[in-house]
Amino acid sequence: MNQEHGECNVIVRIGSQKVPAKRRLSQSKSPLNKIAKLKNRFESNSSSSSSSSNNHSIIEETKKENRTEWSCHTRVLHNESPYFAALFGENFIESRASVVFLPSSIIETQAMEAIIEYMYTHKIRIPDSVQELCEMYSAADYLGMERLCKEIAEIMSNEKCHKFSCYCATCIVNIPEMFLFCRTRSIQLQDEGMMVMTEKILTILANDPEKSLSTFWTGRQMAQLLLNLSDDVSQALSHRILYRVNKSNAIESLFACFTASNLLSAHDPLLSWSKPLHATLTSVQAKATRTIARYFDFFCCQYPALLSCIDGITYSFDFLEYLLLHILEDQMDCTNVGILYQGIVCDLMSRHAVEYNEHVKHILNVAKVMVLCYITRRIGDIRHQGGLDKLDKSVLKLLAHDLDVRPKLLISSNHPLFHRGLFSFLIPSMPNLNTSSIYTQELSRYSSRSTTTSRHVTVPTKRKSPTLTQRLVRLFKKFGPHQEDKVEQAVINKLPNRYASTSTVHSSWSHVMLSNTKDKKKHSFTNKMKQRRRFSESATSSQVSAPLVALNRRVQLSRRPTLTVGTVMYVGHVNFADGIWIGVELDRRVGKNDGSVDGYRYFTCSPNRGVFVRSEDVSVVV
Repeated sequence: MNQEHGECNVIVRIGSQKVPAKRRLSQSKSPLNKIAKLKNRFESNSSSSSSSSNNHSIIEETKKENRTEWSCHTRVLHNESPYFAALFGENFIESRASVVFLPSSIIETQAMEAIIEYMYTHKIRIPDSVQELCEMYSAADYLGMERLCKEIAEIMSNEKCHKFSCYCATCIVNIPEMFLFCRTRSIQLQDEGMMVMTEKILTILANDPEKSLSTFWTGRQMAQLLLNLSDDVSQALSHRILYRVNKSNAIESLFACFTASNLLSAHDPLLSWSKPLHATLTSVQAKATRTIARYFDFFCCQYPALLSCIDGITYSFDFLEYLLLHILEDQMDCTNVGILYQGIVCDLMSRHAVEYNEHVKHILNVAKVMVLCYITRRIGDIRHQGGLDKLDKSVLKLLAHDLDVRPKLLISSNHPLFHRGLFSFLIPSMPNLNTSSIYTQELSRYSSRSTTTSRHVTVPTKRKSPTLTQRLVRLFKKFGPHQEDKVEQAVINKLPNRYASTSTVHSSWSHVMLSNTKDKKKHSFTNKMKQRRRFSESATSSQVSAPLVALNRRVQLSRRPTLTVGTVMYVGHVNFADGIWIGVELDRRVGKNDGSVDGYRYFTCSPNRGVFVRSEDVSVVV
C-alpha cells in the first residue's frame, strides 16, 4: 500500500459474527488472519506507490457485485466515522481484531459500498432509486456520520423530490416511497431532519386537493403507500386532504376528482391496485358536491369557476354534466331543492352563452327536469320542511307554471302568502312609497351577486302604486274577459274624478290597457293619459341617466336579456354615430370590442368586454 495509508489492516464484513465471545481474543492468532495478512501484503506489493492509484484500487474493489466484505484502513475508518473511532479507540475486543462485523439487518451491502467510497473520496455516488438512498442514510446514521446524513437529506429533498414543490412524474414516484421511511425514522428514532421532511411530504400530498388529487393520488406508488401504512395513519392522511376542501376550492377539487377518476379508469379498469385511491376520491367528491349544493346560489352568481364552465372557457362540458349529475343525485334534498331550481333556471340557463350552445342547453334542461321530478315526488315533505319558502315570488310563480299547479300548493303554512288566499298571487301587495320599485329591488339583488362588494340601487322613480280601479279591472279580466268593457265603464262612472284621473298612471308591476269603446269622451281621456305617461316616463329617464352617468360609475345595461353590469369608461361624442354615447367596460366577456371602434380608441379594456350604448339604455348602480 502507499505511504499515506499504509497496508489495509482491517476487514469490514456485513453479517453476524459466529465466533464465541471467549475466543475473540485469540482471533488475531488464527491461520485465517495470517492468510488475510499475506493476501494484503501481496496486493500491496503489486499496487502502485502513489496515493491516487491506491485509492482507485480500493474504490474498484468496492464496486464488485454481491460483496459482503471490504479491506480498509483503520485510520480512515477512525477519522470518518465516530462509530469506528469508538470501536478502535476504546478497550473493545474489535480494537485488536482484523475483522469488524456490521449488522446486516441495519446496513445493506450496496449502502456500505457507497459509504466506504465516500470515506476515501468525500463524494457521494447517487443511486438511481430512492430506496437505495434511504438505505444509505440509515447506514450513515448508524455509523454516526452526521455530515454524510445531511448531504443525503439534501439530495433527497433537492434532486429526488425537487424541494417538495413539484408535481412532475418523478415526484409522483419518489415522494410516496420516501414518506414511509421518513415517518418511521421521525417517530421511532426522533430524527429531527426526517421530521421536517415528513411534514413537507404531508404538505404536498394533502394540502392542495386541486393539484395533488390528479397527480399523486392516481399513481401506483401512492396506492402501495396506503396499503403499507396502518389503517389509522392512512385514514388520517385521507382526512387531512378532505379537511382542505372548502367553499373556495370546492369546484376545483371536484374537477381534480373528475380527472383522477378518468385516469384511474384508464390505468386500472379492473381495480386491481387502485381501491384505496378510489375510496379517498369518493370521500372528497362527496364533500365537494355537498359544499356546492349548500352554497349553490353563491356558485351560480358570484363564483367565476362555474360560470366560466357554462361559458366553455375553463372546464369542459363533460365536467359540467358530471358536476350537475352528482349534485342532483347525491346531494339534492327537501331543504335545498328550491335553491337548486333557482340557480339552474334563473341563473345558469339565463347566461348569454347558453343561447348559442345546444350542448350546454341540453345539460341544463336535463338538470331542470330532474329537479322538477324530485319536487313532484316529494312535494309533501318539501312543503312540510319549507324547502320552497325562501324563493322569490317570481321564481315561485315560474316553478308553479312548470309544475302546472297553483303556487299556494308549493309553500308551507308558515309562509306569509299562505293565508292571504288566491288573490295574493293575482294582486300584489301595496308597496311602500319610500322604497324603490320591484325592478330596482331585483336589480339590487343580482348586481350584488355579480360584483365583489355589495351595492344598493338607488334609482329614483315616480311610478305610483296600482289604484283600486286598476286592480278591479285586472281581477275581472282574469275571470271574465267578456265583461271587461262593462266593468271598466261602470267603475269609471261611479268613481269620482280624482280617482279616474289616476287610474291610468303607470304601475310598478304591470300596466292594464283599458279597452276602446265607442264613447269619444273615454277615447280622448285615454289618449290624454297616454300622453301624460309618456311625458312623465321621458322626464324620469332623463333625470336618472343624465346627471348620474359619469366616469367610473357602475351601471347596468337595461336592454340585455340577462344581467349585464359594467363600469363607465367613456362619455362623449363618437365617430361612428351622432349624439352622446357611453363606453362601458363589462364584467363579463359579452361585449363587442376592446374600447376601440373602426380603429379609433376611446378607452382600453380586455377583448369582448367593451360596448357603447345610449344614456337611456343604462341604469346607475351605486
